[in-house]
Amino acid sequence: MSCPDCFRGAVHAHAEPTGKIETVHGIQTYVAGGSDPARSQSAIIYLPDAFSLKLVNNKILADKYASATGCRVLIPDVVYGGGMPVSVLEKMEHLMGSSLSVANFLPKAYTVLTLLPHAVPFMLWGHPKNPYPTILKFARDVRAELPAGGKLGVAGFCWGAWPATKLCTEPAVEGGQARLIDAQFNGHPSYIIKEPHMVVDAVKAFQTPYASAVAEKDFQFNADVAAKTEAQLREALGGSKGDGEGGYVYEFRVYKGATHGFCVKAREEDMQHYHDAAKQAADWFNKYLN
Repeated sequence: MSCPDCFRGAVHAHAEPTGKIETVHGIQTYVAGGSDPARSQSAIIYLPDAFSLKLVNNKILADKYASATGCRVLIPDVVYGGGMPVSVLEKMEHLMGSSLSVANFLPKAYTVLTLLPHAVPFMLWGHPKNPYPTILKFARDVRAELPAGGKLGVAGFCWGAWPATKLCTEPAVEGGQARLIDAQFNGHPSYIIKEPHMVVDAVKAFQTPYASAVAEKDFQFNADVAAKTEAQLREALGGSKGDGEGGYVYEFRVYKGATHGFCVKAREEDMQHYHDAAKQAADWFNKYLN
């Protein structure tokens, strides 16, 4: 996760979290919605960005998904160290917000020093592959307790897009034939750009509907990378355009002008992109989970 925008953005105050923290299958988890089974029998596992449950934005967005879909939405506390401190957002904004000059050299140098104790351990040990076995077990446990007819979706953002993508390649039970994930959505993904085959595997393994909200100006998974990924998918899937041909469904929607983090940490000027991406996710899950 080398993109500076991974650690930048706004703290949202447009809503208050309405869910609650519970222990779900042994993991501290934010639980949103799911109180009305008449609306939906399905669940969505929300795999967050690097700030995890420490950032209120993730809880607000989980509530938004739950309200729009009727699904129970779960954010397990699986990010390294419980997530980056929210104070990192302000420090990174200060560091990246203006060009280096003689006048601000010392303040910026001090900011770098205060960031290092958080950033260095995360860079060394924070890759989602490390807690992935825990995430996989959690997903299988959630799947196993769904009522008859219930489906399981997964949403992943930045850090969380890697495990969300990989979960699409897994069977519901080890060695089984049925898929674990019925629909996947991710926003401004990180890490998978270094493993482009992951997206092909995710779509091909169990024909899981796969959607992504792409920031046009992302330092990592931007409009150009999305186009190349889609072309790679078409080639690997025998020319399928992702519209259901051959049983494959996928979508890469590019948000013009958006930068990395817009699905979760959008600043005021980018809130329309934020709301549009939330609607994209809700429409996707309503189509494939309900």
